[in-house]
Amino acid sequence: MSDIFARRFKSARLKSGLSLQALADKIGESITKQAISKYEQDKAMPDSKKMIELAKALNVKLDYFFRPARVEIELSEPAYRKRSTMSKKRLYMINETVRDLIERYVETENLFNSSEPVKLPAQDVRNIFSFEDVEQLAENIRKLWNLGNDPIESMVDVLEDNNFKVALIEGDEKFDGLSCWGNKKIPIIISKKNCSGDRQRSNLAHELGHLLMNVSDGFDEEKAAYRFSASFLVPRGVAYNELGEHRKKLNLPELHILKHKYGMSMQQWVYRAKDLGIISASHAKDWFIWFRQHGAKIEPGKPVEEENPTRMRKIVFQGLAENIISPPKAAELLNCSINEIKKSMSGLNI
Repeated sequence: MSDIFARRFKSARLKSGLSLQALADKIGESITKQAISKYEQDKAMPDSKKMIELAKALNVKLDYFFRPARVEIELSEPAYRKRSTMSKKRLYMINETVRDLIERYVETENLFNSSEPVKLPAQDVRNIFSFEDVEQLAENIRKLWNLGNDPIESMVDVLEDNNFKVALIEGDEKFDGLSCWGNKKIPIIISKKNCSGDRQRSNLAHELGHLLMNVSDGFDEEKAAYRFSASFLVPRGVAYNELGEHRKKLNLPELHILKHKYGMSMQQWVYRAKDLGIISASHAKDWFIWFRQHGAKIEPGKPVEEENPTRMRKIVFQGLAENIISPPKAAELLNCSINEIKKSMSGLNI
């Protein structure tokens, strides 16, 4: 039991963003930095009073420390869009948050053995040497997943329907999302909570690109992921049909209509038109200057609504309906209170 505590305790500390010394300072004189280090190394075990203090300082329930890992997830090196701007502390916080979330997600799936293999394109299609390869990969994955060329109604649903683990977590301006593999076979895509739907969809498609592409040395992976995002949301044939093959100018109402039809930002539409040679680089530059002057982060007009993952939550409530799990277990899996579960069950918080 002590080894479970050591692992869970360290995970909770890393998620909190507290160093050994910072946690000791937060608690006070009753627990030293050295003692905390011993707890994490499974060389000592705190008594019940100190354990309560630790749980309070780390903002977790006491039973968090003793939840056995029915599923242990090792994450591959995550791909971040803005990794270089984040501190090690922030990276540790995100990593442990994602690990805990995915362990609960996989445990939830195991209630009904509902996990299925992920359908991925052939390896040679995933090798990227040029932007043409990126375009081909985006078209290939749409065909593989039977998406056709119609606008994607929900990026989250598409990913979850194809057995990707998708989740939203709190983030700041330095964090948009990440992608990685769990235990070398579970595809994981994380996006930031509470951002506009078009930005979220772009993030999700961008991270999908990171997971799918094997980018050759010397080719910029970030630029390839940006291109994949736009190619997946709006295939080039669709872009030509909507805009024409050559345009002198685009206008704001046109871009706003397309933004809501395809869930892709006006700025990404401008990039798409430039990359496909529909508009000139100089006209695209004029647009980017205009967006900076008018607030690039919040585009004019009605925003696209944010999407929310539902698969894990649905499975949990299916387990409740079948009496496979109890309300306390459901609360543990969804990392919420029992009252929230009860409200949802009574129809007050759906």
